[in-house]
Amino acid sequence: MRCHVCRSVSFLPLCKTCRRELLQPEPKTRRLDNGLEVISFYAYDDIEPFLLTKHLPHGWAIYRILAKESFSSFKRNIESGTTAIPIDDDPKSGYSHTAILARSLKSAACKTLYGKLHAQNRISYAGRSKSFRLQNPRNFLYTGSAGIKALLVDDIVTTGFTLMEAGDILARHDVEVSGAIVLADADRKG
Repeated sequence: MRCHVCRSVSFLPLCKTCRRELLQPEPKTRRLDNGLEVISFYAYDDIEPFLLTKHLPHGWAIYRILAKESFSSFKRNIESGTTAIPIDDDPKSGYSHTAILARSLKSAACKTLYGKLHAQNRISYAGRSKSFRLQNPRNFLYTGSAGIKALLVDDIVTTGFTLMEAGDILARHDVEVSGAIVLADADRKG
């Protein structure tokens, strides 16, 4: 196998050198319009080539590495009894990138709830305006447990509408959303 970036021989899709040089997470918090706090680890532009692998055959391995490099320090500070809920973790291209991210948070303090928060609207938001996103909500369906404390998990935050809508639907189901964690924030500058 070769490193996805430098093409050197590697047992992983990203060699140790590229991981060390390209993946230096810097956690930052952004407060969305509804008060939801979102922790991101990178500016979108800094890791865009890695994020775009999510629907490629090797994307699952890249996302596992991104999750490990980014979420490992955060994972130690998760409040006991928290449930990580991936946003719309339907498997596409054979796997769910948000489920991979959420799985990396699993610990004695945090369990993961898969397949319980799904968008009924499948329109792509990529490159779309804020007004388009507002006119075409995700219409999430939640089928999980009530009365839990949750942490939303996604790969990217752009406008924040998806996370806010997910948080609102969970609140209607008596789920306390303590915040959200994402790999990258499109508003951050690298």
